[in-house]
Formats: sequence, C-alpha cells, structure tokens
Amino acid sequence: MASMIAQSSPHTVISAALPCATQPSGAQKPPPIRPRRFGIAMRITLGLSVMALLVVLIGGVSMSSFRLFRAEVTALSTSTLPEVITSAELHGSLQKLVAQLPQLAAAGSTPQRRSIYDGLVTELDSMQLLVARMRGLMKDGETGDAERDRNIRLLEQTRSTLLILAATVADLNAEITRQIEYGDHQAEAARGLSRLAVSMESLPDTGAWAARIGALMARAAGAMQLDHLSRLKGEARAAERTLADLARLTGGAPDPTGQMMSTVQEELFSLLVAPGGLFESAIDRLQARNRAQALTGQARVLVETVERSTRALYDSIRDQSAERTGALAELIADRTRMVMMLAAASVILAVGVHFIFRRFLSSRLVAMNRAVLARLSGDDLRNEKDPVPVPVDGDDEITDIGASIRYFIDEIDRRQRALADNERRFRDLVEGSIQGIVIHRDFHPLYANDSFATMLGLTVADVMALPSLLMLVPVEERQELIDIYDRLLDVGQASRRRRIRARRPDGGGLWVELTGRRVDWMDGPAIQAVVVDVTREVEAENALRQSRDAAERALGELKATQASLIQAEKMASLGQLVAGVAHEVNTPIGITITGASQLQTLIEELSDRHAANALKKSDFQRFLSDGMEMATLILSNSTRAANLVQSFKLVAVDQSSDERRPFLLRDYIDELLRSLHPTYKARPALTIAVDCPVELELDGYPGALSQILTNLIMNALVHALDPEQPGRIAIAAHAAVGDMVELSVSDDGNGIAPEVLPKIFDPFFTTRRGSGGSGLGLHIVYNLVTGRLHGTIAAESRPGEGTRFTLRFPRITAA
Repeated sequence: MASMIAQSSPHTVISAALPCATQPSGAQKPPPIRPRRFGIAMRITLGLSVMALLVVLIGGVSMSSFRLFRAEVTALSTSTLPEVITSAELHGSLQKLVAQLPQLAAAGSTPQRRSIYDGLVTELDSMQLLVARMRGLMKDGETGDAERDRNIRLLEQTRSTLLILAATVADLNAEITRQIEYGDHQAEAARGLSRLAVSMESLPDTGAWAARIGALMARAAGAMQLDHLSRLKGEARAAERTLADLARLTGGAPDPTGQMMSTVQEELFSLLVAPGGLFESAIDRLQARNRAQALTGQARVLVETVERSTRALYDSIRDQSAERTGALAELIADRTRMVMMLAAASVILAVGVHFIFRRFLSSRLVAMNRAVLARLSGDDLRNEKDPVPVPVDGDDEITDIGASIRYFIDEIDRRQRALADNERRFRDLVEGSIQGIVIHRDFHPLYANDSFATMLGLTVADVMALPSLLMLVPVEERQELIDIYDRLLDVGQASRRRRIRARRPDGGGLWVELTGRRVDWMDGPAIQAVVVDVTREVEAENALRQSRDAAERALGELKATQASLIQAEKMASLGQLVAGVAHEVNTPIGITITGASQLQTLIEELSDRHAANALKKSDFQRFLSDGMEMATLILSNSTRAANLVQSFKLVAVDQSSDERRPFLLRDYIDELLRSLHPTYKARPALTIAVDCPVELELDGYPGALSQILTNLIMNALVHALDPEQPGRIAIAAHAAVGDMVELSVSDDGNGIAPEVLPKIFDPFFTTRRGSGGSGLGLHIVYNLVTGRLHGTIAAESRPGEGTRFTLRFPRITAA
C-alpha cells in the first residue's frame, strides 16, 4: 500500500478545490468590452510609426547621400584626378620637348647631338605613354558624354601628331648628323689646305702660277663662309676652271719645278674639287643645314599643334573636374541640410511623443501602480474609509485596465469570502469519493477517506492507527515504493499509474492501482495517493492471458501442420514427376531390350552357319544390314532414355535440394519441360512456347525456380485448359531494369473469376476441394518467390481470356 503513499489521481480530489470552478449568482460581471476607438495602442503605434518613418527617412537619405558621395569621390579619384594629373604631365613633357628641339638643331658635335636626340626620344615615348594612359582613363569613364567624346578626339589627334613629330625628329636628327659629318670633312679639307700653303713657301719662285694658286686658296677659304648654295656651287665651278688653267701652265714648266707644281696642283685638286673635297663638303653641309632648318620648322608646327591639343584637353578636363567638385560640394551641402532638418524634426517629434506619453500613459500607469501596491500592502484593508482609488478616467485601454483591476480586486474579495465554503465542499467531495484517498508522510497516514478504509476492511480510525502503510505491501516491493516516495518529494511531479499486490490486515489479498503526487499538508510536504481496487480486472486479465496462450499453441500446431502439408505437396509433385518420367523411359528401354535380343539371335544364326560351313555371302550381307538396323535402334533409344534420365536427374535434384548455383535460364526451362513432357504428352493440341534469351544467366536457386514453374504449368493444365480443347502456355523471360529478371507464365484457358483472384495465393484455398486439390500449390509458389528468390509475383486474369502470372526477382539472389 505504499503506492497509496506515493500516488494521487489528477482527476479526483483537487478539481473540487478550485474556487473559480463555480460562479456564484451574485458575483460581479467583468467590465463590458468597449468598441474600437483611438486608444493608447493606436496612439503609441502612430507615434512610434512616425518616429520610425523619420528614422527610416533619415537613414535612407544618409545612405543615399553616402552612396552618391562615394560614387563621386570614386569617380574623382579613379578618373577625373588621374586625367588632370596625366594631362598636366603631358603638357610638361611637351614644354621639355619645345626646349630641346632648338638644341638639337644647334648641335655642333656628335656626342651633343646624340645626347639631345636621346632626350627628345625619351620625352616623345613618355608623351605616347601618357596619351595611352589618358585614353584608357577616358574609355573607363562615363559614356555618352559629348565633352568626353571631344576630349577623346583631341587625344587621338595628339597621338597621331606625336607619331608624325617622332618621325620628323628622327629625320631632323639624320640631317644634323649629316651636317656635322660634312662639317668635319670641310674642316679636315681646310686644315689640309693650310698645310699645303705652308709647304708651298719652300717652292722656288714660279711667278704667275704661284700667284694664281694663292688666289685660288684664298678664294676657297672665302667660299667656306658662304651661306648661299648657288654661289657656293659657282665658286666650285670656278675653282675647277682655275685648276684646269693651272694644269696647262704646269705642263710648260721644266723639271723638277714642273714636277713639284704638278704635285701641288694634284693635292690642291683633291682638297678642293675632288669627291669629299672642300667645296663638295661645304655644299653637302649647306644642303643638310637647309633641310634641318625645314624639319625644325615642321617640328615647331607639330609641337604647336600638340600644344594646342594638350592645352585644350587640359582646360576641358580641368573644367570638368571643377564642375564635378562643385557638384559634389553642392550635393554634400544639400544632403547635410536635409539630414539636419530631418534630425531636428525627429527631436521635436520625440519631445512631443514624450509629453503625449507622459500625459496619456506614464502618469496614469503610475497612479494605477500606486493603487495596486497599496492594495497588496494591505493599506486599503486598514483604511477602508479612504482607500487609494484605481484611476478609471478617460476612454482608452488604460481605462479598461483600471476597470479590470478594480473588477479583479472586487473578485478577489469575493473569492476570499467563498474560500471557506469551497474548502468545506472540498472535504465533502474527497471524503465521499468512491476512490480510496490517503495522505501520508514517511508512510505514516495523515488522512484517509472512508473508501480507502473500506477497501482494507478497516475504519478510518484503524487506518490512522497503523504504524506504517508499508505493512500493507509485500516485502519485495517496499524498496521500490520508498524510491518512488523519495522521487516524488524531490521532483514534485505526479507518478505514473502503478499496479501492485496488497494485503489486508486480516490476511486477505487484493490488487490495487496507485497514483501519487506531492502536496503541502499542514506543516510540511506529504504524499497524496489515490488507490483503486482492480482485483476483478486482474483476475479477468489472467483468464484472458491463459486463453491467449492456448490460442498461440494451437496456432503453432497449425503452422507445423501447414509446413508438413507443404512438404507433402512438394514430394507429391516430385512423385508425379517421377511417375511420368518412369513411364516415359519404359518405352525406349523396352525397344532397346527388344533390339538387343534380336541382335543376339542374328549373331547366333550367323555363328551356327559359320560353324557348319554353310555361310553364304548373301547371309552375311543380310546379317550386316539387320545388325546395323538393330544397333541404330538400340543406340537411338538408349540415347533418348539417357537424356530423359539426365533431365529428370537435374530437375529432381534441384527440387529436392536447396543448392545455389549459376545456370542459364533458357536451358533450364527446356530441361524442365523435357522432364514434364510425360504429364502433358497425351494432349496433342497443347502448345508450350518459350521466349527467353539464350545468354540470360541467373545465380540463385534452380530448385525453387523449378518448383515454381512446375506448379504454375500444372496449375494451368489442371484448372485452366480443357484436355480435349487446343490450348497454349507461354513462358517468357527477359532482363529488366536494375539487374532484375521478369518471368511470366500465361495461358489462354478459362481464366479466374474476379471474386476468386484475390484469394489464389491463400493457403488451402482451392476451387477443386472434392477433386483432389490441396490449395497449397500457388501458396508454395508465392512463398518461394517472395522468400527464396526475394521477388514479387502478380496475377492477371479475365474469365474466358486466360491467366498471366508475372514474377520479378533479382538476377543474382542475395545470400
């Protein structure tokens, strides 16, 4: 009875103690529900919505401004500023180019010319790189801008002009190179002329010839200072004529003077008018200088063109940068003003919402809270003449809350007054309960109702006098009840319903069901247990359990009988096969025996004739002919009998064993039909067709498959096809998806009635109960397909149209 100790029904006692389970007729009604109005919730929602809208608006404006500012700054930093810097660098490089061009034209030596030219080439390459960089920046910038398109055209013009300028500078460098080279030749000729003049001072006086030589050398020295090309060419022709005249004078002079004059004249000719001489070098130098001057002028024009383009480009980019910077500043100022205005509006709105909330919400809630606290502290009870009122002014939700609080305060007062009545009714309900109720602490009873005492055959006083409730429980279950008691005290949750055997103090036994829960009783926690007498239910369950055990034993015996019947059916099928094969083998064996005996007779006759020396050639030839015929007959029938025995051996061994092996399905079906042929050979109108790939190989249990096909074919012969009528059985097999095999056996016989079709696989179901049918054939087929082959079988049939059995099973049967 310790579970009485530890258990209490949740549906019995406590519900009677709930004070709000009943509503006295005189109780106050709650305040009526007011219709929808513009209350506190709507005011708060409206205020917060406006503030949220302003915050969202400020955030949206700020985010939009930030995105615009970042886009403009990004454009300035990635496009506009690099364009300005690059255009400025391009203009600076052009100024260096302008300063170096005259220096190249005025170069007087090769090292100076080379240094200046290298600087010009470097500047031109730098300008080309700057133009390419500027072009890339403009292509990456915004498209569809007319000003940018104009700048791109200016940039293309600058690039093409720079290409021409580079070619012009290269030509100018070549001309300056030739000018310096020819000047060097001219200076070398002048130095040779000076040396010749010095050497002529040692010559004897030659009169007019020496005077003309001196005049020619003076004239040549003067021609070196000429800047006019035609006059220089005239001086060269005059020098040639003078040298020709001097040659005539030299021819009339005696040796060695004439020879010396001839040597001087030849040297003077090579210095003045010969190729590479003074006049030719002067002419070539003057021509190179003129070309260099023309190229210098062309270069200046090109430089001016580039300067105009770069200046226009720089001004355009600078104007765009200034315009964009101004737009960015104006954008920042506009968005700053907008954000400041929205922030000011938010502050004003927040102040307004604060005063509105204080007026309509917080001050009223504070007053309401003061009234409730006064009620909780008991001030209202001590000062009933002047209690703190609960404010109910206004027409909103706070008004409703105040009215509800006032209602609940009144309701609490009313319920406190009704508490004593409820406790009295509770006691009446518990003590009059039909369930036993006991409250105990440490298994010492503190309270028990009459039902519990009656259940034990005692009075309530006798129960209260018991030293411990554990004495009502068998010894072996007391520790578990003690554990439940401790767990209930620790956890506090109700225990599950428990059934135990108990005993009365007078020694009588009974069965009870216990539930328990922890309760506060008097001066501490205790356990309330609800006890129900279930002795009659236990006795009924015991009787039912005995009946169930008897039924299970009967079911086991039935299954054993079914298994033996199934085995008998399998052996009967095998016996039928043996009988048919034996009958079929008798014929070829009898023919073989007859042929052998006849052959023996022929041999004896031949032996007798040979012993009597009466053997003729015709007798021997007849013996050979008859003997060959007998041997052929014996061989063919022996072969036929051997094939029948082999087929029967293969099928019979497979049916009588559970051996697993790989086999070709088509060959196995043919062997099976050969073994079954004696059973249907008396039906000449029957046709059995096989449609199966020759190469289809299975790995499984051929014995199970043989028994399945045998039962399906025999089922068709017995139930579907009339012996006197033509009939057809079709066996078809093919590989299916997922390494499965689909095998079907169909006939065109009588078919199966719709009400019979769902029952054909049930054990012992047959439509020929009085004709020798056992009802296990298709049940065996179903068990073999689903069990041994791990497959499925389905049947389709229409009366008068035949029946089809379709099997699906794995090609490789799982072990």
